[in-house]
Amino acid sequence: MRTVIATSAILIATLFGQTAATRPAFDVASVKPTPPERQNHLRQDYCPGGGRFAAGGVPVLWILRYAYRLKDYQISGAPAWLNAFDSAYDIEGKPAAPVTDDQCRQMVQSLFADRFKLAAHTEMRDSPVYLLTIAKNGPKLPKGGGDGGGVKINGSVQVGAGGVPTWADGWTMLSLAGYLSDWVGRPVIDRTGLVGAYGITLNFSRTDNDDRPSIFTAVQEQLGLKLGTGRAPIEMLVIDHIEKPGDN
Repeated sequence: MRTVIATSAILIATLFGQTAATRPAFDVASVKPTPPERQNHLRQDYCPGGGRFAAGGVPVLWILRYAYRLKDYQISGAPAWLNAFDSAYDIEGKPAAPVTDDQCRQMVQSLFADRFKLAAHTEMRDSPVYLLTIAKNGPKLPKGGGDGGGVKINGSVQVGAGGVPTWADGWTMLSLAGYLSDWVGRPVIDRTGLVGAYGITLNFSRTDNDDRPSIFTAVQEQLGLKLGTGRAPIEMLVIDHIEKPGDN
């Protein structure tokens, strides 16, 4: 029950275990309101190749999610402006030397503390979740590896950097649960008991104007799995204070 939740809790606890003195920061940083004419011109360059961080035209909440590896449902106490395009900021940060993805995230955390005066804490809260289980007639999942692997969602092979398939041998149920949580807006907890990697082909509706089934129907009919409702304790980031920065 606690596999997915525990993973999230470890990530958040690790991030908050650092102090401002030990957490790295950008060598040079700039935070300015996005001009109205560019508020929907999205830019999200999160230290590509270990280099400069740049985000613009996107709600600040999106950047906060990146910094702390969070989903929307793991953030509480966010003021309305934090998720508004008309309160977007152009944020740039230059590290003194090439950085890893984890270091980049930590530097963005430092920027939030310095420029947005972010104060927050974590706590466990009993929350609604979805439980991923095996449907009545059993799973419809080819075992990963060789010709049986791979992951294709709505006709697109899931790939990573450089177009190389990231999950050539398929997905574990933990990976599938993490993906599904992005679409259903709640944590998804793996209760299938299935181990190893599986080939996955899933097609579901992402708009109101196509003839594909809902994600719930697709998971059951195409994968032989089921998303049922439940409740579980979830690690949350609770925002105690955050403010709009001045031009700098």
